[in-house]
Formats: sequence, structure tokens, C-alpha cells
Amino acid sequence: MQRFTFKRGLGFLQGQTRWQLDRRLASGKLQLLSDEGEVLTLTSAEILQRWQSQAWIINEASLANLGEAIYLVTPRDLSTYPLKLQAIARRRLHYLQGIDPDHTPYNRSVWEARIHQLAGEIGDAHPPCAATVADWWRRYRTTRSILKLIPWNRPESIHQTKPGYQLFEQVIAEVYLTDNKLPKLAVYQRMKARTEAINQTLSPHEQLKCPGRTTVYRWLEALQQDLVDLAREGAEAVRMKYRVAIGRVNTQAILERIEIDHTPLDLIIIDLVTGLALGRPWITVAIDQYSRMIVGFYISIGAPSANSLLQCLRRAILPKEALLSQWADIKHPWPAYGIPQLVAVDNGPDLHSTGFEQACLEMSIVMLFCGSKVSWQKGAIERFIRTQNVDLIHTLPGTTFSNPKERGDYPSEKQACLDMATLTHLLVRWIVDVYNVTPHRGIKGRPLDRWQESANRTPIALPTDPQQLELIAGIPASRTLFHYGIEFEGLHYNDHHVQLIRRRFGKNVPVEIKTYEDDVGHIHVLDPDSKAYLRVPARDMEYAEGLPREMHRTIRAHASKRFGELCNTPELLEAKREILELAQAALQHKKMGYRKSGARQFNLNSEAVLEKQDPLVAARKPVKTRKVPVPEALPDGLQDELPELTVSAKKGGA
Repeated sequence: MQRFTFKRGLGFLQGQTRWQLDRRLASGKLQLLSDEGEVLTLTSAEILQRWQSQAWIINEASLANLGEAIYLVTPRDLSTYPLKLQAIARRRLHYLQGIDPDHTPYNRSVWEARIHQLAGEIGDAHPPCAATVADWWRRYRTTRSILKLIPWNRPESIHQTKPGYQLFEQVIAEVYLTDNKLPKLAVYQRMKARTEAINQTLSPHEQLKCPGRTTVYRWLEALQQDLVDLAREGAEAVRMKYRVAIGRVNTQAILERIEIDHTPLDLIIIDLVTGLALGRPWITVAIDQYSRMIVGFYISIGAPSANSLLQCLRRAILPKEALLSQWADIKHPWPAYGIPQLVAVDNGPDLHSTGFEQACLEMSIVMLFCGSKVSWQKGAIERFIRTQNVDLIHTLPGTTFSNPKERGDYPSEKQACLDMATLTHLLVRWIVDVYNVTPHRGIKGRPLDRWQESANRTPIALPTDPQQLELIAGIPASRTLFHYGIEFEGLHYNDHHVQLIRRRFGKNVPVEIKTYEDDVGHIHVLDPDSKAYLRVPARDMEYAEGLPREMHRTIRAHASKRFGELCNTPELLEAKREILELAQAALQHKKMGYRKSGARQFNLNSEAVLEKQDPLVAARKPVKTRKVPVPEALPDGLQDELPELTVSAKKGGA
């Protein structure tokens, strides 16, 4: 036997006209569309009436598999009914059990005598007659369920068929079910105005009566609220409000699933030398879903990028003993390391970057892209971020809290006193000595214990060559090897080892390279034969050594404006000196946005701090040249919302 259910796409045939179910309205009615584009709005009862009378015939071609439309439910019991109805059902059962119709056939005089006795037992002043008890028996005898003795409910109101409700449906479509979010009073006022306008065209005996305000409000409350929210709030708000947590991620061991996400920290950091606030840094964190152990993080003053993800993944794979040896006050171990099997990330463009995808491909890591704005698909890392904010970040001086209401009058910028090094130390100490050793409700134990228990029975994989850990953070690119080496972003990289590749092939060779955001002084070139990476230095090390790529891009943009597209090494060095002066001046600017841009030029991040290389070392040197005017704008290449820095040309400059 074929079955159907009311769902989108269900078709009906009315002679030569085909109707298709399009959607369910907020009022509960169903909207159908014909092949000619005609719109028809009916209740489900009206549709069933037409189907039962054969005026409408089901279009069998529109029927789909209904296997997913079957739900297993538990029937309601007597306790779910109001106490008044429960008492009525028990009273009726008392009479049925006392008469025992199975052994006492219906006899009016006999039954009425017995009913009189039973009424005296419970003090019933208005006992039922024998015919009424017989009617109860007919309903009860088949199932012997007390629920059959519940009084029948009154039929539902037929207000949806009244002219006033039809006017109500028109008004809510125009006024209420819009993104303007007008209040309920606007619906009543529009209905009142619309009724008065209609009555002007009708005779006195045909006048419409406008429903009262209470009636309109009751009709609004009876609307299907998810469809109301969809029209007023939007699809994303509805998806968040009505999301359902049914299943859960099941992992059996550590490193089966790592979740990575980034967020701005609710904290303002400072430059330790000048004492000026630099702004809120970003943090990228990786957590093991099975043990809830934090396996890696990366903090940067700049917005997250492919480099942030790669640095976090590199730190997650690395053993942590060398890191912990820097601080004697950290008591517990941090045994989290190893190549994960799967990495769950957001669906942003930075996560789809070639660098991150290629790094995962080279290490045989499966990438799982979670849906956009569906944070619950990687709930472990989202829950950790909240815990980190509440338990650590919001307790530190200079916190901005999560929202302005919570912040109140707290002067975050004035109270800020933590630099990048101190923040990194505090975060590592909190992760190792607090979070990892605190019982977690989701795993019913401590993350440290759960990791160690699984590590005893799970092999942990690492790269065979330690040099590969550096390559993890590299951004891949393709270039051609010439006799003068490889050119990338205006710099040339060459040495005798890489030229052996040209000798073997006898021509210019396309090669794969890895570049790095923290230092433009070298790249890695993949040997096409041995499939090994060769470290190739920049030809102009006086300019490139230790120079962050962000600052190199700014220097190139500045040199291009001053000296033209073709500029040599002396001109680049001159532009570098000028940009360093501008960046130093920006670090002392009165506006925090300029100071943050200056810090970003020096690539201020946690990895540099952990490697004991102060990113602001150049900024802490006094400026030996003339005083640079306060910058009005920042150079192109910062990729920042702020304008570009400018500097006046020297005498005799080009």
C-alpha cells in the first residue's frame, strides 16, 4: 500500500490541473502552487476533504521514500492529563469494575441497582445511568485502557475559516512576518485600519467586525514560531535557536580527531619597553577531542591566516619538553605531541589555503571542514575557548571581557600590563597546571590522565626527519629555477647546491618551494629527483636576514613608490631604514590602531617568544636619524584597514 505525508513536493491532480505542496505557512496552513503559477492556501483538513472525496487525486510520481518519516514514540499515560480528567477517568473505571460487565450482562434494572450501591461507596451525588455506563464499556472493553475513559475533547475552534482570520493572514504577511520586526500592536492597528477601509465599501448588514486586540494576540501566539522566527530573524538565527544536539563525536583514542579554531583574545597586550597598549591579539588553538588535552596554540598580533594554522599545527606535533624547560614554575608534564589522523576546522578561506591543505596531505592528515556558522560541529574547541576566557583571560589586567555590558566602566587599556612573553607564559602555565589536570565533565576525568592512558596503548607518529617540522610551517609555491636562482616577491635565492638541479636537467626547471612568514632570509626548494628539500639562502642577506615577510612587503611597496619598480639593493636598504623608522614611530603613536600595525610589522607572535627571539628588538633601538613626523597613513602591503605611512624624501633623493 502506498502512503503519503504532507511534505514539500507532494502533488495532487485536479482534472487537468496539477497542484504541488510548496510550503507550510506560519498560520499552519499549507500553500500549494499550480502549473500555471496560481497560489492556493488550504488547511490540512481541507486538503484531506478534497482527497477523500476524490476531487483531488494523489500524483504518484511525486511520492518519495517515506522510510525517514516514521517515528517511534511512547504513548502518553494517565499522569499527562489534568487532575480533573484523571479523577473523571478513575470514577468511570470504579463503576465498570464494580459492575463487571464481562460476567454481568446488560440489564437496566440490575445495573442501576448496582450503580446506586457503587455511588454510595464513593459518595457520588450524581451517579450515571445504566446506558451511560454501557457506553463507557463499549469504549473500554477492547483495549482495557483507562485512557479510553478520558472525556472526549471538544472540537477545535474553526476561527481559521472566519473572514477576520483571512484578513489576519494577509496582514501578518505584510506587517509581522518581515525583517522589520514590528511589534504585535502594529498587526492589530493594521487590521483595524484595513477593516475600516473594507467596511466603507460594504452595506451596513455586510459590515466586518475587527477582532479584538486580545484575539489578535492569541492568534499571533498560535503561529508556528520557527516559521515566524525565520521570517523575522533570518535563517542563521533560526538554525542557531532550533539546533538539535542528538549525536556526538565518538573517538576511541588520542590523535584520532584534532579540532582547531581561532578567536581574538579578550585582552589588550602592551609593548613592555614603551608601556603602550598594542591591542587584542589572536589565538589559534588545537585540542584533542578524545582526551580534551590542548595540543598546541599560536598567538599573533595580526589576524589569523594560513601561517597561524600551520604554526599551531607545528606546535601541536612537536614534543613540549623543551618548551616547558623555559619556566621553572610549571609543575606538571605536557605529553601532548604527534601527528593527528583528522583535523576538524572551520570553512573559512584561510583554512582552505593551499599551504594548510598541502601540509595535511604530506602528513596523511584527513581534513574535515565543518559547516559555516555551525560551531557545535566542533564543540570541544568552542567549549574550551569559553572556559579559557572565563577562567583565565577575564581575570587578567587589561581584559576587555566578552561584551561591553560585562565590561562596564573597566578601563581595559589603562589597566593593560601584559606583554606577549608574559601572556604566553601565563597561558602555558594555565593549560598545563590548571586545565589539563582539572576533571572534565565531558570525559569524566582529567585530560592529562585520559591522554596518558590512551598513549600507553596507542602508537604516536612523528616525522622521521626533524627538519620536516620546520617545513610544516612553510607556505608552498611554484617557481622556475634559473641561472640566477629563484625569484620570489622581489628577492633572489641561489647557491651551488640548488644549481646542481639545473645541471642534471640541462635547462631551467620548474620547482616547488616553501616560504616562511617569519623570515625571508631563506626558502626551501624541493629536489625533483631525491624529493628532499634544500635550504637556499637569499642572495642579499644584508637586507633579508631575519626580516619578517610582512615588513618586506611593506618595504617593497614603499621602495616602489620612491624609486620605481626596478630598485637595487642600496635603494631597498634605504627603504628598509625608512620603514623601520616609521614602524618605530607607529609603536609610539597615540592611537592604538597605529601601534598594533607597527607591532604587526615586526611579526609579534608567541612562537618568536618561545624561541627567545624578541620580535620588537628593532623597535627598542633608539632612532639615530632625524625625527620622523607623526605618520598619517600606513604603507600598502600591511593589508590593514588603516591608511599608509608616509615619509618625506631626503635631499638628493630620487
